[in-house]
Amino acid sequence: MSLFLAFLLILSASGILIAKRPVYAALSFLGTLMLLAVHYLLLSAEFIAVMQILVYAGAILVLFIFVMMLFQDAYAEIHKAVAQSSKVLICFAASAFVVGVGFVLTRVSQIPTHFSAPLTEGFGQARALGKALYIDFFFPFEAVLLLFLVGIVGAVYIGKRTPEK
Repeated sequence: MSLFLAFLLILSASGILIAKRPVYAALSFLGTLMLLAVHYLLLSAEFIAVMQILVYAGAILVLFIFVMMLFQDAYAEIHKAVAQSSKVLICFAASAFVVGVGFVLTRVSQIPTHFSAPLTEGFGQARALGKALYIDFFFPFEAVLLLFLVGIVGAVYIGKRTPEK
């Protein structure tokens, strides 16, 4: 079951790269986020799975679609200029990706599993996540929040700017 879900996750993530239109890439990204939430459920991390759906599939994906709609004219101009010249690069990157995945898959079966550490008490629960975010990693967490705040202020500034005459 887990291997099948991992295969679907790889297909969905590949769909992000293969999609010709940004909206199709966003839908494929939504599938990737949902499948990742299913993997969290299989790891008994229910809270993280729910937060994956609410925060990433809900809020972040809506933000991506908003940005896509805001810059759709610029995308059309860039797509025309880059589409023909990048086909060789895309083929090379895809083949390198396939070779890399094949290499990793052949090595995974050789990794000893008896060295893995057992899960800590409360793994994936809200209390353990809150302790990690607000006690162990407080300053990096606040730095990320500050980064999001700067991004929001920049988006509002770009959106509110008066057109030049």
